[in-house]
Amino acid sequence: MRIVGYADRLSARAGEEIAFCVSCEHAAYRPEIVRLRRGGSERHGSALVEEPVAAGLPDTLPGRVQTTTSGSFVEAAPVGPLDELGLAIWFLPTLPGDEPRPLLAVGDLVLEVSAAGIALRRGHAVLAALAAPPTERRWAFAVATLDAAGEVRLHLHRPDLPVATVASRAEPAPMAGVLRIGSDGTATGGLGRTFNGKVARPVVAATAWPEATTAALAGGADPIGLLVPATTSALDLAADPGGTRLPDRGGLTGGATVRHLPTRGVPGPFWAGAETDFRRAPAEFDALHLHDDDLADAGWAPDLTWTVPADLPSGVYALRTSAEGDVDRIPFVVTPARHGAPVLVVLPTWTYLAYANWRTYAEYEAERLVIYGEARGIDERDRWLVAHPELGRSLYDVHTDGSGVCHSTRLRPIVNIRPDYFTPTTRGFRHYAQDLLLLDWLDRRGEHYAVVTDDEVEREGADLLSRYEVVLTGSHPEYCSAGMLDAYLGYTRAGGRLMYLGGNGFYQVTARHPGHPDAVEIRRGHAGVATWVSEPGEEHLAATGEPGGLWRMRGRAPNLLVGVGFTAQGFDSGYGYARSAASADPSVSWVFEGVGAGVGEVFGTEGPGLGGAAGDELDRADVTLGTPAGAVVLASSVGHSEKIALVPEEVDHGYAAPPPGTHPKVRADVVLLERPGGGAVFSVGSIAWSTAMTHKDGDNDVSRITANVLDRFRDEPGPVLGEQQ
Repeated sequence: MRIVGYADRLSARAGEEIAFCVSCEHAAYRPEIVRLRRGGSERHGSALVEEPVAAGLPDTLPGRVQTTTSGSFVEAAPVGPLDELGLAIWFLPTLPGDEPRPLLAVGDLVLEVSAAGIALRRGHAVLAALAAPPTERRWAFAVATLDAAGEVRLHLHRPDLPVATVASRAEPAPMAGVLRIGSDGTATGGLGRTFNGKVARPVVAATAWPEATTAALAGGADPIGLLVPATTSALDLAADPGGTRLPDRGGLTGGATVRHLPTRGVPGPFWAGAETDFRRAPAEFDALHLHDDDLADAGWAPDLTWTVPADLPSGVYALRTSAEGDVDRIPFVVTPARHGAPVLVVLPTWTYLAYANWRTYAEYEAERLVIYGEARGIDERDRWLVAHPELGRSLYDVHTDGSGVCHSTRLRPIVNIRPDYFTPTTRGFRHYAQDLLLLDWLDRRGEHYAVVTDDEVEREGADLLSRYEVVLTGSHPEYCSAGMLDAYLGYTRAGGRLMYLGGNGFYQVTARHPGHPDAVEIRRGHAGVATWVSEPGEEHLAATGEPGGLWRMRGRAPNLLVGVGFTAQGFDSGYGYARSAASADPSVSWVFEGVGAGVGEVFGTEGPGLGGAAGDELDRADVTLGTPAGAVVLASSVGHSEKIALVPEEVDHGYAAPPPGTHPKVRADVVLLERPGGGAVFSVGSIAWSTAMTHKDGDNDVSRITANVLDRFRDEPGPVLGEQQ
């Protein structure tokens, strides 16, 4: 990609400013604002539709290449000059290698570690080295002291081994500079030269303390009680895990800043294992897990700032940048300045962030061939992404050290949030590009609608939703906060109508990061569909302290909100739905007006991509998980192959063998339910539904059913179900 960029936000209200950061290898490029009407490309078999917007932008802008250095670390203000210095830190290496990585630094004086041992260097000169290899994924304690006469001493305490020590001499010189943990301040672009692993209890003091003090610190003694507080730094890594500032319990610094979103709320070397919630035992959760590919902000300079016109309609837009055949479309949503539309579409941007820059298609292309049973190819942007690991990973990836990625930021180029991005999983459309198909469907019907993102729902709650007659979700609103769940439930209980037009929604506990509001955080826990699981003691989100994992495991299964919940997934094909006997009741039969399929007959067997309305990820109704007893199952998917598998939390545990053939829980249910006060929910139980709606330009039964429900929800305020016959 010779031109690529990102905006400083994913949504902006009319009248607000939005800034765009672009990296371009060409001498100049052309910027244009476009409204995105439909996702697609020649490869999708469906054209991308965009409309130019009069924006008053310059004809061209100069190109420049912008770079990013990733890697998390801690940084305090400069200290010194000091004639003597003591450094100490607990560390747990997760990716020890031949290249030394910084543990603790003051200016150019760096205590570092490699697979061979620890060393103290000044600039490029090694002052002392200790050939004592640390044990991977085991805590160790490293100490370096340098006195005014130039005597250097290194100590390494490792589990189950004698203490290793070494002494040497160096030319005496004052020591001063920025205090850093996990970094020595070098930044050259690409993966940062930062420590991969956990760090805890750092100590920096203006004294070369004696060995008795080293032994006491190794035993867990408080450095403030052993050393002179005014000339000692004891940064509190346990303080405010959701923030970015660390207080110093000593007086050497005024505190420090945490850079680039390391994993926090992490058990330290003195964790007893009796408590898993860092809020109840903060002294035991005093570690950070640093990674060289952590990223909070790509740090590019803005090339263009644009004020969204006050009269610009709400919708999905992009800055289209082009030069000599290279094109990138940087997406953003214009949210409504005034709430006059009856219909609101909520784009699941937190789910987009969860999958942002997912690298599996290029990194595991051969494995994907086995999963699909066919070669589906990949988007070439994924190959470019593999060459740029510094641009951050998705919440489905693991870091370079193999630990799970639990943060995702929007302040970086995200190549799979593009209207023409090709997703092999579905042979084309998924997520952002698919949700643009829903907007195209609304446009073709002439609907008056507004668009917001998860950010607005999380921030404004039911007050925002209550201004609309009908709220439509995107195809995969998987990642959500407690506030979002409260907003949707409150909306429908107060008379609002919700159309859940997707699958695997409202599934994963997610939170906005308080210190980095452009980022979201998860903890996978130990259940659900996942490519990694949380390490012991790391199940709670640093952002909020709440337990992570699945909302279902917190007693808030999606069934409680929308009547259905995630049950199965598979990517071989899409399938159709068979109408239930209950769908013929006059109280609900209006849903099928104009639909040729009768009771027991199948509809929705065609569509782009997987080729049917029930595909990708499926949700089913289940009263034991919270589906309201009065909910009506209108249709259920049929014909699934044995390649469609139950999700882990649905697998039967016990001695009884599962039933032969396709498990009865493998299905998508279309559900209609009513709440007191006139509120109602219509759920389709499948990610593939909105793709199938576009078959034959919307002239299909899936489209008709959706239109019938939208019309009824929007135009008739009375009971949705009424008295069943």
